[in-house]
Amino acid sequence: MRTGYLEAQAGASSLTGAYARLEAGARLSPDLGLFAFGEANQREQMAGAGVRWTFGW
Repeated sequence: MRTGYLEAQAGASSLTGAYARLEAGARLSPDLGLFAFGEANQREQMAGAGVRWTFGW
């Protein structure tokens, strides 16, 4: 089953000030997903992508 998500955050940190973050992802199988994100604050901007593998005991 494939599902996706979109998450947006905004807030303030005592170290970096105001920030905004956007993350989007897709679950390719029950335990494997891909995601990408972007984040910006008053000092820097960053972006990245990754693979999320989940497992149970």
